[in-house]
Amino acid sequence: MAAYAQADLPVNARNAAPIENVDIVKQGDADDEADEVLFEADSVLREFEDGPIIAEGDVRAYFGERYLRADKLIYDPAADIVIAEGNVSITDENLDTAFAGRVELSGDLRDGIAENFSALLEDNTRLAAESAVRERGAKTRLNKAVYTSCDVCKGDGEEKTPTWRIKSLRVTRDEERKVVRFHHAFLEIKGVPIFYVPFLQAPDPSVERQSGFLAPHIGASSRLGFNIEMPYYLAISNHQDATFFPKITTKDGILWQGEYRRRGKHGYHVLSGGVIDYNNQNMPDEGIPGVRWHYFGRGYRDFGDNWRASYDFERVSDDAYLRNYDVERRGDLRQELNRSSTNQLRSNARLAWNNGGSNLTIDSYLFQGLRAADDSATTPYVLPLIDFHHDVAQKIAGGRATVGANIAILQRSGGADSRRFTANAKWERDITTRGGHRFNLFAEARGDVYYFEDLDLGTEVCSDPMAACAVNFPGLTSGDPTKAETRFAPTAGVEWSYPLTREFAGARLFVEPRIQLVASLANRNSADIINEDSQSIEFDYAGLFDYNKATGFDSFEDGQRMNIGVSASAVWPNGVAIEGAIGQQLRVQTTDAFDFSSGLGETSSDIVGSLNLRYGSRVSIENRFRIENDTGSIQRAESMALYRTRRFQGAVSYVRLNEENVANNLVRREELTARGNVKLSDHWSVGGAWRLDLVGNRTIRQDFIVGYEDECSKFGITYRRDRTQDNNLRPDNAVILSFTLKSLVN
Repeated sequence: MAAYAQADLPVNARNAAPIENVDIVKQGDADDEADEVLFEADSVLREFEDGPIIAEGDVRAYFGERYLRADKLIYDPAADIVIAEGNVSITDENLDTAFAGRVELSGDLRDGIAENFSALLEDNTRLAAESAVRERGAKTRLNKAVYTSCDVCKGDGEEKTPTWRIKSLRVTRDEERKVVRFHHAFLEIKGVPIFYVPFLQAPDPSVERQSGFLAPHIGASSRLGFNIEMPYYLAISNHQDATFFPKITTKDGILWQGEYRRRGKHGYHVLSGGVIDYNNQNMPDEGIPGVRWHYFGRGYRDFGDNWRASYDFERVSDDAYLRNYDVERRGDLRQELNRSSTNQLRSNARLAWNNGGSNLTIDSYLFQGLRAADDSATTPYVLPLIDFHHDVAQKIAGGRATVGANIAILQRSGGADSRRFTANAKWERDITTRGGHRFNLFAEARGDVYYFEDLDLGTEVCSDPMAACAVNFPGLTSGDPTKAETRFAPTAGVEWSYPLTREFAGARLFVEPRIQLVASLANRNSADIINEDSQSIEFDYAGLFDYNKATGFDSFEDGQRMNIGVSASAVWPNGVAIEGAIGQQLRVQTTDAFDFSSGLGETSSDIVGSLNLRYGSRVSIENRFRIENDTGSIQRAESMALYRTRRFQGAVSYVRLNEENVANNLVRREELTARGNVKLSDHWSVGGAWRLDLVGNRTIRQDFIVGYEDECSKFGITYRRDRTQDNNLRPDNAVILSFTLKSLVN
């Protein structure tokens, strides 16, 4: 391969003037495209024809996407070698930059030898070595090397000891396999050697995903003894991966856990599970199964443009398993399965069809109770639950119309079975006058057909009208094992609101009164209809203007009623904002649609509202309340206060439920939770959390945390006192250690 300068260079340049901006063209075979090396320097000279080209003074060389800078550069066309000296830096096509005192490279700047080598890689990762050899443009071998992703200089440029670094006799960075290999390596923390390994492999900083060990989770607790979780991530292909994270405990043995994920053009699946051969020496009489397990999963598969099959499931071997082993729903499973209620698990399979304004879903549900008193024989499974919804394209009387149907079949192995068919048609129209008055007109015609079987099983039928089961199902006292029931439930109503806003005393004020009038046939909730899907309701201002406040189909808000409320807010330019709302329902007649503990059903409902205060992003106070209409006592209160500064963040929340329906039992709940974090310095912080049961005057859980975090590492120690206990679950004291070394373990 020959090379020549596009400018005429003198044979003897000792007395010649320097030449600037010289282009060197390297020509290969006639069929190859010419590669071009561009030089820029203060001076370029050549002592004799076909001799080395010497560039000095702020030298810059370009070869394709590679870029070199140095104080001096010597290029020998005959040998196709480039020698650069003095403050050498080379940037490649990946924007990785290497530094050296002296380098000897091939003509394309890809391969060569460097002295006093250092490199700045992606994610602020650094490599430094006495010498480095680069081969085939994809592998770099370093001698007596140091590797870290921490800053090695302070803000003023002064050197500092990195939080962690690896010193190794030899390091190989393989860019084809995307790994960094260390031979005879020491891990140092703040300059102190911690441990030695003969071989260590870490993912290359340029990769987003690669097989390897993740940061371990280390702890010790009174339930499990010393325990450690060692995750290993396996990148199977571009569209699937797996993570194995066995949890080793000194008391119960090994909990084998794993997760598999797969994403394709038409679907996505994630499956997770665990199993442990339980050693019951610690609790031999508690009835815990010998093999304990869990499995979680969710996913979907598209069939054409309109059909989708999906599932999400969660099952465990026993009610105390999840809390005993601190099993978490990780990653993509967390959002779907980590619901606020941990007293019941739900599994679901669904087939859905969508075409324009029409939607059809076919569901099945399987439940698992996690309370000690739960009876699997009376826990229903739903197969199927069919829901159809169609939006009528043409407007009717200026409004939007929809029609729908719903079918539900609930089965129990030791209790009543129920079947329901519901059909409805809805109409709604919004009108806004020129004066700003808003009207919403609505109407619904609905019919239900019920059929019940096995009413003589379980507690659904009571021979004694005064028994507890008769309180829950007051109409089912006859002993007839089957029953059919129908219901016609029309509704019509109108809602008026009048939003007003103005500027006053520097603040922007907003007020909106709302009145909703609703009329339905009375006495639409027969005692012979078992309420399966509407047992829980949270009555607050946000749901005050739902014309049917029942959460499912089995209950129906009947009778004539008026919902009335007003919301207001004031916002000042300095960031202070106050907003609140208050409202109530007034009825012509009472209704049996709701449990009396909900605050609904009487001629005057409880008063519901909210009051919130905010000052920028620093202070916020939120309150929701429900006050009994007759006595003025607080039936429900939820408050949360948040305060945030540069070094402190704290939150306090308070919950009070005078009568909460738990498994058909009314219980009082009152809890106070506080959490805070104080930043002691730029890197160190301490924090804690405390959850109190004010009814039982006991601590539920306490966490105390010490943490350290900088640009390349994260470390934390948590001491946890968990006072939760059940038949198969004892209180626990635990110490949890977590750490992350960026780019080494994640």
